[in-house]
Amino acid sequence: MKKILKLAGILLMVLGMFLGTASAAVKAKPSSFSYAYDYDGNVLSSRQKSTIAEYGEALAKATGDQAIAVVVDFLDGMEAADYATDLINKWGIGSSSGDNGVVVLLSTGDREIFVGTGRGVDRVLTASAVGGLIDDNLSYLIDGEYGEGVVSLYRDVCTYLADARGKTLQLSSGTSTAGATTRGTTTRRAARNDDEGDFGVFGVVLTLIVLYIIVSVVFNSRSGGRGGCLKWLFLGSLFNNRPPRRPPRGGFGGPGSFGGFGGSRPSRGGGFGGGRSRGGGSGRSFGGFGGGSRGGFGGGFGGGSSRGGGAGRKF
Repeated sequence: MKKILKLAGILLMVLGMFLGTASAAVKAKPSSFSYAYDYDGNVLSSRQKSTIAEYGEALAKATGDQAIAVVVDFLDGMEAADYATDLINKWGIGSSSGDNGVVVLLSTGDREIFVGTGRGVDRVLTASAVGGLIDDNLSYLIDGEYGEGVVSLYRDVCTYLADARGKTLQLSSGTSTAGATTRGTTTRRAARNDDEGDFGVFGVVLTLIVLYIIVSVVFNSRSGGRGGCLKWLFLGSLFNNRPPRRPPRGGFGGPGSFGGFGGSRPSRGGGFGGGRSRGGGSGRSFGGFGGGSRGGFGGGFGGGSSRGGGAGRKF
């Protein structure tokens, strides 16, 4: 028994050391807020950081979402998804009420790019959408243009979020993203337009056929199978074509009686009757530990959290 307890203690110690090492891999929460962090030190220029800040501030003002870019040299053995999730949770990216934080994470040493999303954003910026935006900008990273790749991807992420929420980014330079030609959003809109074009005439004909079948079945059943939809359309009213109903078979009570004694038919038992419901209860969201600020307008972490949404690529 003592050997078992000793072994269990050793396993717990090793597990604790492992968890401590994994937790320590994530950079400590900065003392001051910024939209871009370059822990590699050689990736983002001051101009590129300014561009990221411009788009990040515009996104926060337009939608309330908060997106940051983080560049590290290595992930220290962590999965990129876990690293991005820990950044959102421990730094409090996004608001505590909306959990609407996004992190564009680049690990230069691991040659991996990942976009992590908070739980309030991942239904808008889905993993599929993230994958498409990354693919549109992956050539930058493959060619070693890390700074341009991060900026371009970050810009596409912000534009995508604003567009998906029906907003336009008003940049500090006085321009807006209306009609923007960033590679990610252009590809997405082109794909959507192609899908709509493919529907075209074939879709209209198919819709009419389906509607005709549905209407025919309904009207044919109501007309007793005598001509159906076409007869109703060309020969008269649907409701005048109903066949006469036979009186119910009764016993001693005549038509309309039940069971032969002239009384009215008793109501059926079973079912759920006429009960009423006052409606469901209520629920609360559990944001991060930060305050209730929206995050992003004047800078600052809002306390958002993540459940591990997003997608990434190695290059």
